[in-house]
Amino acid sequence: MPMDKDACLACRHTLDSAMVDRLADLMSDLPGAGGPLLEGQNIDPQQYDALFRAAVEKLRGSFAASVRQKKRFIEAILSEMNAQGLISGWGFIGGVGRQDYRVTLQNGRNVAIEGKGCPDGNNMNIWDVPPWADEVIVWSQCPESLAKQPGAGVWSGISTRLVKESVANNKKVDAMIFFDGRCGSASRHCPKRYGIDSGLRPQATDIPGQQGNWVPPPCIYLFPRTVAHPQQNREPALHDLTSCQFAAALLTVFSVPSDQQPHEVHWVRVAASQESDGTYLRTRVGWDLDDSTPDVDSGWKKLRR
Repeated sequence: MPMDKDACLACRHTLDSAMVDRLADLMSDLPGAGGPLLEGQNIDPQQYDALFRAAVEKLRGSFAASVRQKKRFIEAILSEMNAQGLISGWGFIGGVGRQDYRVTLQNGRNVAIEGKGCPDGNNMNIWDVPPWADEVIVWSQCPESLAKQPGAGVWSGISTRLVKESVANNKKVDAMIFFDGRCGSASRHCPKRYGIDSGLRPQATDIPGQQGNWVPPPCIYLFPRTVAHPQQNREPALHDLTSCQFAAALLTVFSVPSDQQPHEVHWVRVAASQESDGTYLRTRVGWDLDDSTPDVDSGWKKLRR
């Protein structure tokens, strides 16, 4: 049973994770390793633990700009889709409801997009299904997290957050997108063949591309068309690119030919079973709609609420 969580994504960070660990150890033990350095800055080594936590909280405040950068990224992509005639319009509705964007496809279908942070964060548990939405998309951005490979975070977001929340509370999610300014950059190389090499990258992000202004297509995870239920809907049918049309439009804007699009998406299969001691779920994630072999398989896990 494949359980390499990193297999959820083909891309890899280029940052040396061992170096990250060494720096974390050094920062945690700075009073022992660099007491004179602290004293030279009039920092009391005896108060280091409290000062360190307070400093981290202060730095987190400076990261608020990353929220604006994430909004900038999504809006640049939606604007490009609109300019290419792949959608008829979009609007930010974050101040009205829980959704962040309402997108209208050329055929009139309405798409609700919820912008999220890293896929393994608690905010991935929070979304709802507005009555006007034909499709519900969760868009995860995680440009600031380089400590672990992106596939591990994606697997956590799908298997322990989105799927469990969907089944436990009967909430539909049609697709998850993992896509941000770090994609196709020097620190997160993308192996995909297609993409846009134009002025889109500087509009969307300040992070330079791995080659010029190239922006790769997003990683899209298609979910089941309906919510799994342990008795009434044990293994619901999977979405494709005709039932989740926003996904097809998004791939098109990044120059993925229509006949290649089924091979450029991930899928999430969900099964539910009712046993004497509760509900069990099995989540499988794979690549290519024509290939049913999973890259990662959770096995049967009890649903804990």
